Amino acid sequence: MILLYSAAGLVAAVCFYLLLRRRPHALFVLAYQKTGSAPKNSRLQHEWISPRTFEKTLLWLRARGFTPVSLQKLTEGKLPQKPVLLAFIGGYQAFMADIFPLLEKHNTPAAVFIAPDLAGTYNAWQDPYAEPWQNLLTEKELKTLSKSGLVSLGAAALEGKDATLVPQPDGAAAVQESLFRFKTQLGIKPEGFAFLPAEHFDTKTAAKWLPDGFSGIVLTPRQGFNKRTGKRRFLKVLFPAKHPLAVRYTLWKHR
Repeated sequence: MILLYSAAGLVAAVCFYLLLRRRPHALFVLAYQKTGSAPKNSRLQHEWISPRTFEKTLLWLRARGFTPVSLQKLTEGKLPQKPVLLAFIGGYQAFMADIFPLLEKHNTPAAVFIAPDLAGTYNAWQDPYAEPWQNLLTEKELKTLSKSGLVSLGAAALEGKDATLVPQPDGAAAVQESLFRFKTQLGIKPEGFAFLPAEHFDTKTAAKWLPDGFSGIVLTPRQGFNKRTGKRRFLKVLFPAKHPLAVRYTLWKHR
């Protein structure tokens, strides 16, 4: 019995150590989608974050020494000690009214990823019975954000679809056309590409889908390349609106 208690105590001690053990500083992506208040009949409440909660997150990050960075900074690789990328996936129009003023207020950079063919339309890739459609940023608004110096812009798959649902050659063609349209249609150079919500992309497989010479930042749900350390361990995408406590714990461990 004594041995049993000793073994249980040892296991508990190891678990406690692993729980509280600090990890090396990492480059994390805090990914958001919709901003404001979720509609009453929304089945995707976890995709929404209020401006007030987002501002609290900005203050929480600053108080703990984290520094939000732009896509350009990531590409250059000149990063502060505790970098974090604030990414808004989908390009919802509410970003302009809810989030952009807060970025200006706190002089904080962020990134927006949108399918160029959907600018000025709505998120038709979602089932309106599960989530009422939301308007997306217009071309004029995207250009305003790009000129602000605070918001970097990246592309997403055409029509907002998961490119992995089609054969690799077709998916690669759609990804490359999206990047091409972003530059020609919007007149803006895309600084990155978001493969969300495709769950099995990593930097190795993503490289097969992107055009040769593309040097922008690639977002995948898996861990990617951390240009600051040269190790393929980080650029992990976290979703604060869906898992707020888990995200804070992860950031706390890598403090």
